[in-house]
Amino acid sequence: MSTTQSDECKERGLSELLGRVIRVDRGMATVETATGQHRLDHPGDQEFVVGDWVGLDGNRPVALERVTELARLGGPHKDTRQAVAANIDLVVIVHSSTAQFRLQLLSTFLVMAYDAGATPLVVLSKADLCEDAAARCREMSQKLGGVETMAISTRTGEAIEPLRKKIVGKTIVLLGESGTGKSTLTNTLCGTEHFVTNDVSRSGQGKHTTTHRELVVVPSGGVIIDTPGVRDAASFSGDRGIALAFHDVIAVAATCRFHDCAHGTTAGCAVSRAVADGSLDDERVEAYFAERRQRRAVSELHEQRTRAATGRPRRRRPRLMESDDFEEDEPDGNN
Repeated sequence: MSTTQSDECKERGLSELLGRVIRVDRGMATVETATGQHRLDHPGDQEFVVGDWVGLDGNRPVALERVTELARLGGPHKDTRQAVAANIDLVVIVHSSTAQFRLQLLSTFLVMAYDAGATPLVVLSKADLCEDAAARCREMSQKLGGVETMAISTRTGEAIEPLRKKIVGKTIVLLGESGTGKSTLTNTLCGTEHFVTNDVSRSGQGKHTTTHRELVVVPSGGVIIDTPGVRDAASFSGDRGIALAFHDVIAVAATCRFHDCAHGTTAGCAVSRAVADGSLDDERVEAYFAERRQRRAVSELHEQRTRAATGRPRRRRPRLMESDDFEEDEPDGNN
């Protein structure tokens, strides 16, 4: 058990630190304790998520304060923050070498990681099926703003030990599409067949196996939270997540001639100029605008529902400095 969490229990007057949530399903949480696993109902004022530390207030379980929280858009209207995992240090974004590179999805995962207060790491899985994995990693890192990227292979063992060392003493969460090899990677790092996995297809693409989030302990140190694969993701992003994920785009945008530049055909647009001269990637710029559009749409939807519930008049919103459809000054013949 963590000394930090034990200290928090004492400060809050809780009777003891019970343990950590390792799984949530069927409306209940499984908590790993010093005496074994216990199934608990969610407290009335908060739902447990995988990674939560749990204390006891008498006989009532309570979640301790979350140091970090990975969240996405959720709720019936898809406009509220929904926690996915708690108290994580490293978000490992797993992308298969045999899958199509989806910049928007991977960028959203990055925003989620930064928004959570965690460190992102992009892992190119099934590197043995890639002709030049090192080159793919460099290209991915460039497209994603320089984030750390590494190629691994659970079949050949490539880079498994360096990854194992990175997670010692940390809580990591695996994000990625179905079939990228997240469960296989968890099994490899743990040295056991903890999760059932399916054979890959002839194309090298895996099949969906994980149906819930679960925390498992790595014998060499650290813990892994495996998550179900996703086809699409939407972050509940704040300024911090977007600013860190798209630091280069924002830095260039700050040098535009006009403070309300629409970043398209506006005169003196530094973003258009950077795309034209190749110093900014046009797909990356569009991914930035997509995140901003999503954030604006979610904010407006949430405001509309709040206004309808309270009967308050609509509040004028400041204009966001972004483009709905980014256009280059000159077409790129390579696209």
